[in-house]
Amino acid sequence: MKQFKIILVLLTVGCFTASEAQVGGYFSKFRPSKKWSVGLQVSPTALHGDVSDFALGLSGGVHAKYSVSQTFGLKISGNMGQLNGGRANPRISGGRDQSTTPRNPTDMTPSKDSYEMTNNFRDLDVTTVFTLGNISFLRPLRKVQLFTFLGLGAIWSNARGEFTDEVDARGYYAEFGELFLTGYDVNGVVTTESADVVTAETTYKGRNLVIPFGFGIKRNFGEWLDLGLEWKTRWTRSDDLDAFNFDISRNMSRDFYSTLGLQASIKLGKKGEKEHYDWLNPMETIYADLEEMKKITEDLKQLAIDDDGDGVSNFYDKDNTNTDCDKVYPNGKPMDSDNDGINDCDDVEPFSITTLVDENGRALDTDGDGVPDAFDEDNNTPAGVLVDARGNEVKMGGACCDCDNVTLPTIIFDNNSSKIAPSSFGVLYTIAEKLKQCPSLSVNATGYTASKSGEQLAWKRSNAIIDHLEANYGIERSRLSTVYSNDKGVDYGTRRIDIIQAKDLLESRK
Repeated sequence: MKQFKIILVLLTVGCFTASEAQVGGYFSKFRPSKKWSVGLQVSPTALHGDVSDFALGLSGGVHAKYSVSQTFGLKISGNMGQLNGGRANPRISGGRDQSTTPRNPTDMTPSKDSYEMTNNFRDLDVTTVFTLGNISFLRPLRKVQLFTFLGLGAIWSNARGEFTDEVDARGYYAEFGELFLTGYDVNGVVTTESADVVTAETTYKGRNLVIPFGFGIKRNFGEWLDLGLEWKTRWTRSDDLDAFNFDISRNMSRDFYSTLGLQASIKLGKKGEKEHYDWLNPMETIYADLEEMKKITEDLKQLAIDDDGDGVSNFYDKDNTNTDCDKVYPNGKPMDSDNDGINDCDDVEPFSITTLVDENGRALDTDGDGVPDAFDEDNNTPAGVLVDARGNEVKMGGACCDCDNVTLPTIIFDNNSSKIAPSSFGVLYTIAEKLKQCPSLSVNATGYTASKSGEQLAWKRSNAIIDHLEANYGIERSRLSTVYSNDKGVDYGTRRIDIIQAKDLLESRK
């Protein structure tokens, strides 16, 4: 019994695992579909054993199926019913009629025993169903399908057989006695005397392993209903289903029984699942996906089109007519780094510090003093005069030898550069002349910074000024010092170096 249970469990798990491995849940990724169906069946029954009279029985039951894919499924079925049979007019039963001649094992003449039997049974089985209608990928799915199946199960039998003819009963009882039969006398009382036996009865109760197999046909009747006809034969690991298990010639060693079930199945699923797996072509979803991939490919081709050649596809390009400039933003519009209205491709000064520019993107400087008009407080300074960072003229303090109150001009550098601009050479010449006039004058080259990297840049600019004054005018380096200060509130703080008399700087710090 324990061995039977283990075999049943292993076969069920094995069938499910094999089916799941076959499809891997692949088709569920495309379309949510129903997988379950439950229903009822009613079946005529036929016993294929030692009682070969064609005596039909009737059974009814329930079933449930889980479709792993369009082709494979697992089905559990249960039935209750009756198996009938006899040997009064057999076609293939063995043994001679006990009423005619002594039993002869070599005599193959059909018997005419009066044996009749009934088996009130219950069965349960699990089968793997293979839908033949879904194995063709080339034709459309039809509304009718064939399927076949194989599985494992059990039958619970309650069989009773009887020899109604007195001669038959006495003959069988005399040979097999109490081993198989119960004898009854003319009054219906149990007897053990062969001469008194008028009728003989045999019984069997038990559970046996069955292997069901067969085929069927079903039709789709819409979203909820399937109707089908299923022929199922069960090989039984027993010769007792007909309660006829005597040691006579041509007695079968194993019994079979069959049902021809008329089945009605209701298809179950979640909300939104209209179709059932059993009625989906396995390739249909793949074809649909290939069509979707084709559409995606066409869309990708559109994304690759770039009419104006600026590196931005038409799909994202908001200025698809720009064929002159390849410096563009991700949306395809020409890049304007300084927001002066001139795109970088045409801007000779793409990082202007002001938006007041000429047609070439250069900052406007009406008086040519090196200070853009946007920051120049005096746009009419004479040509060649020295100006400060605000564009005001710088007047050298006092006479040639006044070295106590000295005002020196500021040097402006380009963004992120420590190279002295040619426009500052004249300013440095003036500073050098003043330092020569005042040999005791010491100055500080003050750079403005708010970070460590800015401090390094200010140091490079201050040293560039000191190097220039020493190399070109012989000014001793000891007379010039490098100083750093915070750039908050200072115009051009990140670009300027102020040349300040040393004592003025000391006084400003007090």
